[in-house]
Amino acid sequence: MNYSEIAFKIINHVIRLQPYQSVTISAEIHNVYDFNEPLCELPFLEELALVVRKHKGLPILDISSENIHKRFFEEIIEENQDIATELLNKWLSMSDLFIDLSWRSNPNFYKSIPERTFKRFTLAPKNFIELFREKNKKLILLGFPTQGLAQHFGIDHEALKKGYFSSLNIDYFALKNRCYIFDGKMKEKKNWDIITERRTLKVELIKTSKLFFGDFLDELMITLPTGYWQQRVNIDTMNGIFFCDNIFYEQYIWHNIQIVFDNGRVVDVETDIQQSNMNLLKSILYYDQESIILNIGLNDSNNTKTLYSLFDMIKDRNLSLIMNSSKGQLIALSETAGLESIDQVDS
Repeated sequence: MNYSEIAFKIINHVIRLQPYQSVTISAEIHNVYDFNEPLCELPFLEELALVVRKHKGLPILDISSENIHKRFFEEIIEENQDIATELLNKWLSMSDLFIDLSWRSNPNFYKSIPERTFKRFTLAPKNFIELFREKNKKLILLGFPTQGLAQHFGIDHEALKKGYFSSLNIDYFALKNRCYIFDGKMKEKKNWDIITERRTLKVELIKTSKLFFGDFLDELMITLPTGYWQQRVNIDTMNGIFFCDNIFYEQYIWHNIQIVFDNGRVVDVETDIQQSNMNLLKSILYYDQESIILNIGLNDSNNTKTLYSLFDMIKDRNLSLIMNSSKGQLIALSETAGLESIDQVDS
């Protein structure tokens, strides 16, 4: 992996660091589960810090550990945890920009949090993000592809890393231009036929589209890798069949699923292969949706599918339906999809 080149692009093309700005770069020691990579983010962190210094900036390195987080919720009384939030204000005042390499890097870590403090643990990131918004501080989340992340989802670690860094190592200016061109063509009409494996789902797009292309100047928080387009679907107009190569929900993945819609309601879920947890999938899909979002990936890196939804949904020409389950998000992703087709829109 060419960490130096990728770090240069993030600092120069995404952050667009100015001289004398300070940047806090966070990483984590993975010492709750033994994955033989206690600080795999370190080489990437070093390159980011070096690029910041080369541009007359000040890198502030913030290295923590999973055990510290675990014991914080186990051993520190709530009153002192609240004090820690106040102290966080002082920490925020030290830097102009923040980069978190370890975001979502090891979901298995959540299993170690005691049940009595888990609710507090799940609220902490939300409070943390709100604090950034209140203080108008900019944050980049880099979900580093650790071995723990791969094991949690049962996917190949090397493929995960290759897909991740390939998606980071792109021309961000070209991606921005491409997203705007694509968005302009999508605005020419609102009714589309989504074509998946010779099956057709009719949809009407509503509201304003959103573009994600790594432009940090107007955003307080972004997640990398990036490069995708989104717009809400008028649920009542959804009629037909959507075929999914992969459906992701929490740590579960289902393959080759056909979803039949009738006026926005899922009326049938079919597959031609034996898979576990199918009853769970059906209970999720038969849930009345409040919102469905059409997502089209525009990141034209050469990465192959990783089977990790956060990376695959940005892959060039990947088409997803993002649906809310009763407990969280479900992403129906189809790599072979088209919009009458995407080739015509994207040309």
